[in-house]
Amino acid sequence: MKRSSVIAPLLLILIGAAFLLHNVWPNVPVAEMLGRYWPFLLILWGGLRLIEIVFWASTDKPLPRSGISGGEWVIIIFLCLGGTAFYTARHSPWFPNGRSLRGMVVNMGESYDYPIVAMSKTTAKPPRVILENFRGNARIIGGPDDKVTASGRKTIRAFQQIEADKANVDTPLELVVQGDQLIIRTNQERVNDHRRVSSDLEITVPKGASIEAHGRMGDFDIRDITGSVEIVSENAGVRLDSIGGAVRVDVRRSDVVRATGVKGTFDLKGRGQDVDLQNIDGQVAIHGEFLGQIQLKNLAMPVRFEGAQTNLEFEKLPGQLHMGPGEFTASNIVGPIRMSSKSRDVQISEFTQSLDLTLERGDIEIRPGKGPLPKMDVRTRSGEIDVALPTAAKFDLRMSTNRGEAHNEYGSPLKVAEENHGGTILGSSGDGPRLVFETGRGSVTARKAIHEDLKVEQQ
Repeated sequence: MKRSSVIAPLLLILIGAAFLLHNVWPNVPVAEMLGRYWPFLLILWGGLRLIEIVFWASTDKPLPRSGISGGEWVIIIFLCLGGTAFYTARHSPWFPNGRSLRGMVVNMGESYDYPIVAMSKTTAKPPRVILENFRGNARIIGGPDDKVTASGRKTIRAFQQIEADKANVDTPLELVVQGDQLIIRTNQERVNDHRRVSSDLEITVPKGASIEAHGRMGDFDIRDITGSVEIVSENAGVRLDSIGGAVRVDVRRSDVVRATGVKGTFDLKGRGQDVDLQNIDGQVAIHGEFLGQIQLKNLAMPVRFEGAQTNLEFEKLPGQLHMGPGEFTASNIVGPIRMSSKSRDVQISEFTQSLDLTLERGDIEIRPGKGPLPKMDVRTRSGEIDVALPTAAKFDLRMSTNRGEAHNEYGSPLKVAEENHGGTILGSSGDGPRLVFETGRGSVTARKAIHEDLKVEQQ
């Protein structure tokens, strides 16, 4: 007679208890608990099977040939695959929670548009304009007078016209003056989850005003403001132009953050795709994961970038910098430059002051400026290194590879020494700075700078 096990009935009891818990107490995060703690099912399964085997042995009953049957192994494999996939999906920002599922249902309704009648408030002095709990797109422009004016249109999604009409009445636009603050309220939070309200606003403020915007989803376009700007949003595209004060942007998700002509500091935090900053007079700090195309140009003060894959800091950027997936190029940059990255091909040219660069993987191309060479310490675990040096420069050079070829295209006074599977280029020219370039796997090449070669040919 085939011996039966208590494991299958116990698993059914546990699964049923989990669903019962969710039905009785919906606020209990059952899905989160299952996604995080599903490996305990394997531990429980193995423990029960071990207890069964020990019990059978103590009663002098014949032991099974294998502790776990073939069918049980199939269940275990599917449990591991399903549990891992569920955990990954659950902790993804795209996982549909209850609110997003209701939003999907709402988006199946009709879209109803309503005009927002222009309204204005006069302020005694340049105010701090606060846009509260906003969902939609806002365009804010500095104007010549002392009034705040707002107009636009409202979009409501609902299954019936009567629901949309009621939502429109429940969400009036308000301009409220409180001391030196002017609060713009859309009152969108008054509607329930069965209706979605968004607004497209055109707002004119005194040119000297400061802006504070809190949004849930939508874009902000702000320009011609001499005060500060602060934007906090769950999902927003941000475009800023001609801002006289400090800027702080905090976004959980963004397709683009673009700013040009900012006189004060610029502080960006969060996650998103593209970042484009130009003509910034103050310090720039970027913290977070921005995975698209990052363009920086003409930054007059120190810059600090801290991301999951790359950390970078330097003193200023009269030139330009581009960083995309797997690539980094910069020219006319003032150091000291300190950069570390996991996987990225790097090209740096026309830079001054010291360079400290460390990569896990990636090719490196270094083209210093025409002036005296700065100190350089450049290392990659896997990748090629190519360095072009001016012929008249003074330096003390050491380039090495543990596994790869060493190419001396510069000539004297550099020399190549082969070592096992690698090689080293050594040499010095006058009393110059220490230049160290190391790669674990890949070739190293020292060559003359192109502009120096062209000068020699012309002579």
